Amino acid sequence: MLRFALLSFVASVIVLTRTESAHAEVVVVQPQDSSSPMLVKTKPPTVVVVKQRSDSPTPVMQSPPRRERERKVGLHFDVGGTLGPDVTMGGFNGALRFRPKPYVGIDLGSGYFVGHDFQGFYRTEIPVTANVLFFVNPKHKLQVYFLLGPGASFGRVDMLSEVRRMTHVGGQAGLGLELRLARAFALNFDARGVLRHRIDSDPRPEFVDGTKSTDTSGGALLTFGATFYF
Repeated sequence: MLRFALLSFVASVIVLTRTESAHAEVVVVQPQDSSSPMLVKTKPPTVVVVKQRSDSPTPVMQSPPRRERERKVGLHFDVGGTLGPDVTMGGFNGALRFRPKPYVGIDLGSGYFVGHDFQGFYRTEIPVTANVLFFVNPKHKLQVYFLLGPGASFGRVDMLSEVRRMTHVGGQAGLGLELRLARAFALNFDARGVLRHRIDSDPRPEFVDGTKSTDTSGGALLTFGATFYF
């Protein structure tokens, strides 16, 4: 009986020693008689999880701002008329406009003009132009631009006894304003000077004033129009 009690005590010490490192609680139940086995109940260790709190807020991923597409192609339309008391002509132009750079534009266009020249003859002309536009402040709503470019014109003049057809080459230069009402729409106004020379095969001069004659002519033109960018 004494030996069995000693063995029970040693077993209890061993169990307590092994469970101490795990911080477990051990309950030993002494047997009531020599025939009953010893019961050992253990409480599982308590596990504590420490979550470290970050002082800095979690960054929020934001998508980059959407970049507006550059509109580099457009259609330009305008109406215009000549300046001067002796010449009354008016008409319209249409052009395909390219904006390869914000500061540069290229207009490739044609038009139709009718009226009377300074000799009083009825005249119709079809101009073909290629103008380069230099925008001074392309980031502003109201933009200033200079234009310069070559051109040609194919005309018909109804004279007193015949109809003459004439071909001219020359160029134009001017100054204008573009009011950008939207990214896809703008209003345009410009004034330009035109200088040209007749190059067709007719040997007769185009203009005769007494003893003076010439095949070179020039004038000023005002235009007002709109441009649709896409």
